[in-house]
Amino acid sequence: MSDSSYTFDNVDAYLSLAGQVASPSVYLGAGLQPYLMYAPSYAPVSPDAEPLSAETMQAIVQSCTTEEQRATLAEQGAVDFINEGPRGKYHAYIYNQESGYLVVLLSLKVDDYLAQGVNADCSDVHLPTAYPPTWRRFGNLEPMWQDAPQFTREDTAALVESFLSGKERQRLDDTGDVDFAYQDEYARYRASVVSQRLGFDLVFRIINTTVKTMEQINLPSEYVVPLTRFTNGLILVTGAVGSGKSTSLASIIDFINKDRHDHIITLEDPIEFLFQPESCQVNQREVHKHTESFGRALRAALREDPDIIMVGEMRNLETISLALTAAETGHLVLGTLHTGSAARTVDRILDAFPVEERDHIRIMLSESLRGILSQQLVPKKDGTGRVMALEMLVNTAAVANCIREGKTFMIPGLIQTGKAQGMRLMDDALQELYLNGVITAEECSGRATDKVIMERFLKEHPEAPAAEQA
Repeated sequence: MSDSSYTFDNVDAYLSLAGQVASPSVYLGAGLQPYLMYAPSYAPVSPDAEPLSAETMQAIVQSCTTEEQRATLAEQGAVDFINEGPRGKYHAYIYNQESGYLVVLLSLKVDDYLAQGVNADCSDVHLPTAYPPTWRRFGNLEPMWQDAPQFTREDTAALVESFLSGKERQRLDDTGDVDFAYQDEYARYRASVVSQRLGFDLVFRIINTTVKTMEQINLPSEYVVPLTRFTNGLILVTGAVGSGKSTSLASIIDFINKDRHDHIITLEDPIEFLFQPESCQVNQREVHKHTESFGRALRAALREDPDIIMVGEMRNLETISLALTAAETGHLVLGTLHTGSAARTVDRILDAFPVEERDHIRIMLSESLRGILSQQLVPKKDGTGRVMALEMLVNTAAVANCIREGKTFMIPGLIQTGKAQGMRLMDDALQELYLNGVITAEECSGRATDKVIMERFLKEHPEAPAAEQA
């Protein structure tokens, strides 16, 4: 039996219904049930919802259009416009078909798209000009749903207005881009808005507010925990953008917060995970909100009697220099760099300094470095998510000597022979995941550091047929 309780003669009623479930789109057509978008596809508002008649669709169109818009619709067979609804602006697309009108409503409220991303376990939500709403799910960038309309310049401008505060809007107008932490009823996000040739682009990194343990994210706690118990030194977490560095740092800080009785200061851009003081005193500062730069925040931190300092990103000479100084003067410093391996991380730090200072910096780094965790997130073979592949360097006497003498090319060999201390190369981690049936041969090969050796390994260990794996 059909359900007429979802038959309305006006657009606002459907927009209110969509708002109750944070659906970013409504699809209404003569002869069709009313549909809401539950990513990645449309679904009826109710399995028993009554199909909409041509007369009802005519009333729906009448409810949201002006006389001029209806004239355009009659003349051209289609019209689109931005209008104000009960939950903010929306973009309406109306088409005149033989069976009656077809109406597609696209929300211009950021939170509706973010809710879909959170529900679908995505890492990022993209709302770009001249492109449909998009998300990154299990490492793959794809449209949020098929046949979604492209955002216009006016659409993304309305999206920006739907969530930016006055302060962030001013920064966007002044500099052309703005990054900050954003929170709604669904989650926390690292938000980025940039102005480009076609209009605004909005990108949101979804932050899992539940800090995961080392075991949950595949960090070898038996080797990482000893690093966290040093009273001074430098621990680095490295990898490409989106490789899980922030999650790993949060896991380590959370452990320290429970394990030690010290003062932790985090310097972030923006603050992602929120830490509640447990055994430690924890202060979190956000760049551009609580301080103007990482360098300034680090200088201030050294005067606040910290034991542990977390630097969200060591992005320039000043920050790297201050972090090394802090590590050398009795603080345990945790930081991140965008490098792909332990050896490249050491080179990246040294290359940041003028040539005449590098001999001194090599000595400082050889004495203060505790360990480097270099990581990738690799899509799982079964398509259910991603898994961490980790390269780990522990600063032994041999490693320190290599750094001091500028022989960083020897570091991979020392990692290879240092397995008793928990060290391992990225290629070894990839091979282990492959042999355990977690990742595919293509991922293993594509992400390998030494392609020749990896290809030889894969020939010696062909992938098991699906029937055998089952």
